[in-house]
Amino acid sequence: MIKFKVAVLFFVTCSFPTIAWANAEAPSPMGSKILWEEIQTLQKNHAIMPGSTPFQLGSRTVDPYTVDLANPLAISSIEKAGGILKVTRYSNGSLVVKENYNAHKQLVGVTAMLKAAKFDPSDRNWIMAAYDPTGKVLAYGKVGSCIACHVLVRHQDLVFAPPPTQLLPITTWKAFFSKQEMNPAYVALIHKHPEAVVQ
Repeated sequence: MIKFKVAVLFFVTCSFPTIAWANAEAPSPMGSKILWEEIQTLQKNHAIMPGSTPFQLGSRTVDPYTVDLANPLAISSIEKAGGILKVTRYSNGSLVVKENYNAHKQLVGVTAMLKAAKFDPSDRNWIMAAYDPTGKVLAYGKVGSCIACHVLVRHQDLVFAPPPTQLLPITTWKAFFSKQEMNPAYVALIHKHPEAVVQ
């Protein structure tokens, strides 16, 4: 496994490589490049995850808008369960992606989660990845900082629902992003929808 810089995370596609990954035991060095190509396919197809909307509120001021994407396997898992909050296990090969945008709605980063059978059973077999807008790899493989946050929704197989369906508590957010500022609009969402805050 290759080590990279720490990053934050999230999820993507419907092509042959995803099916091949469904039985993978570990990510290959070429895997991050192939995954980026699949993410680009989802972006071109506007494969928005159920429950997500274009330019929904993000939690950070550096990227206050986000869009969640999902490949057909992930969408099928969500639909069969009756919604993201009800998914207890995503199908192998499922890919979910979060696009992060700045205040001018320009893409500033992409995070992804790919379910690969036998990759890392202790963390539900998710390969975590983060890229800059050009596809440069910032993190790939078993990324502890990503897992540490996503275990908050272990009952949902580590996948957060898009806001405002699910929101991070302010104290938890500050623990993970201590050197960043929280988006005031996201804070307003937390006050407006306290029932959506992850416990």
